[in-house]
Amino acid sequence: MKRFLYFILFIQLLTSCNNDIKFDKNKWLVNSDGFYIHRDKMINDLFSKYDLSNLTYDEIINLLGKPENYANVEENEIYYNIVTDYGWDIDPVYTKNLKIQFDTLNKVKDYKIEEIKK
Repeated sequence: MKRFLYFILFIQLLTSCNNDIKFDKNKWLVNSDGFYIHRDKMINDLFSKYDLSNLTYDEIINLLGKPENYANVEENEIYYNIVTDYGWDIDPVYTKNLKIQFDTLNKVKDYKIEEIKK
């Protein structure tokens, strides 16, 4: 009975672990074979520590580095890839991006996480 209780406690500890890590620009920029391995774990800390809505374009670039803009992006938008999952396909089956829109004064107008599942 005692072993069973220890087992249950161990399982609860494992499932309650938070995988989030603190935002660190150097880790944010680490790209391993086209994948950003730390970004998904940092995004919650980034949002809790920084009010992106009060930043300018230059401040965003200073904080997050150069964006990964795509071909079909509006002129006032930038994207940062968070997660790309190819599954067993050559095309992504899941993407998660941080999308930031700017107003005419180059201040953040809106930002959000955009997820695409195929």
